[in-house]
Amino acid sequence: MRYWKAMVFVLFFALVAWGLVNLYVARRQASERAGILQSELNEEKTKNQNLASQLQYYSSDNNLVKELKEQTSYKNPGEKVIILVPGATSTTSTTSTQ
Repeated sequence: MRYWKAMVFVLFFALVAWGLVNLYVARRQASERAGILQSELNEEKTKNQNLASQLQYYSSDNNLVKELKEQTSYKNPGEKVIILVPGATSTTSTTSTQ
């Protein structure tokens, strides 16, 4: 009779230990996933702030016209556009042959 009581106790203890190990593993995985989601959330918040600042910038008619002119070389009637081209740079190299 003692043998069966001992077996039941060992079996019960093993099941509780197995459950605790599974609980620990699940908690660890959830913690890792929470860290990943937190970093993704921070990235999206940064993107959202950038978009909000761009929206505020382009809400001004002057800034919108400025950007249009910059990207398309648009000009108002009577305006002159000057396009500056950077000067040529020397790309020659010297090599010596023996």
